[in-house]
Formats: sequence, C-alpha cells, structure tokens
Amino acid sequence: MREHKLKIMDQTFMTDEDVAQGIELTPELIAARKQEMLDFYKEQIDFMQVQLEFEKLGADIEEHRLRRLVAMVRQAQIQSPQEPQEPGEEPETSGPSGEKKRSLKKS
Repeated sequence: MREHKLKIMDQTFMTDEDVAQGIELTPELIAARKQEMLDFYKEQIDFMQVQLEFEKLGADIEEHRLRRLVAMVRQAQIQSPQEPQEPGEEPETSGPSGEKKRSLKKS
C-alpha cells in the first residue's frame, strides 16, 4: 500500500515515490489515484462495519456487567446489618489478633 500525501493548494495526490522520482501528475493520473483510494476505502467499509458491531457488543456486555455488579453491591449494602452511630464516633475495628482496639475515654 502506497502512502499518499495531499497537496492542499492544487488538490493533487502524490506518493513518496512520485516525489522522489520527480513525476508530474496528469489529470488522468490524479483521477486514477482518486479512484484507487475510493476503491480501497469502500473495500475496508465491510470490515469496519463488522468491527463496529463487535465493539458495540463488547461495550454492551461491559455495561451489563457493571450494572449487575452495582446491583449486587447495593443489595449487599441493604442486607448488611448496620448499627446506628452517633455523629463523630468512629467505628470500632479489630486489630490483627482479633481484639477490639481500645480507646481513651473522652471527658
């Protein structure tokens, strides 16, 4: 596949080979190159549509997995017993040996 470069000013397409060889582009050659590019892109559309469908399906699957995970987390939060705490009170946690942490009494 040749790499094409576009000259914006005169709307001609030249490859690196053409530039290196100093080839002058004629209107017929330009038309042929444009047709070649159009054919290439039209050929690629079929593959890209399949890839698009694949990517959309993958995104849908990931979205449904996330929704299921969020629902599981919410259900776990609802079902877990929660003890009411006073504002400013820190929850008691157990240390590495399973003992409750001791704290100083506030006066």
